[in-house]
Amino acid sequence: MRLNFLLSNLHMRPQRLKRHLLQEILNAKERKERIICLYGECFPDIDDFCKQNGISRVSGNHCYEMLLGSERFEGIMNETAGTYFLERDLILNFEEYCIEPLELHDEEMLKCCFEHYRRVLYVRQPSDPDLVSKARELAELLHLSLEIRDADYSHLGRELVRLVSSR
Repeated sequence: MRLNFLLSNLHMRPQRLKRHLLQEILNAKERKERIICLYGECFPDIDDFCKQNGISRVSGNHCYEMLLGSERFEGIMNETAGTYFLERDLILNFEEYCIEPLELHDEEMLKCCFEHYRRVLYVRQPSDPDLVSKARELAELLHLSLEIRDADYSHLGRELVRLVSSR
C-alpha cells in the first residue's frame, strides 16, 4: 500500500484540489494501482468525481471525521457549536494558510472570521511533534479556548477494510 498526500492548503482552492487529485489518479492508473480516496467532501462534487474516475472514497463528510471517527466527531460537533479544528499541518502553517490570506493581523478581520467560534480543538496524531504550545498560542490569538483530543484511526481502518474487501 502506498499513500500519496496532497498539500492541505489545496482545500482553500477546491478546483485546484480537484485537478491535483485527478493527476494523482491518472498517475496511479498508469501504474495499475487500485485507488481509494481518503478525502471528506472537500469539494462539492467529490462523490460524482470519484464515480466518474472509477475510484472508491471513504465515507465521511469531513477530514476530521476520519481522524476522530464518525461517532466522536458527531459528539464533538453536538457538544459545542462553533468548534474550529486544528491538525499538525494547519498549526505549522497557520500564518501562510490563514493569517496572511484572511488578513488576521487586522483585529476587525479576526473578529469577523472567528466571532462565531467558541473553541479550538487540536486533533493530535501519534506522529505529531509536540505542538501543544503552538496550538495554545493560536487559540489565544483567536481568543478561543483550546481543547486537545487524540486521533482515533479505528473508523478509518474499518472504512479501508470495507473498501479493500469490496473488490
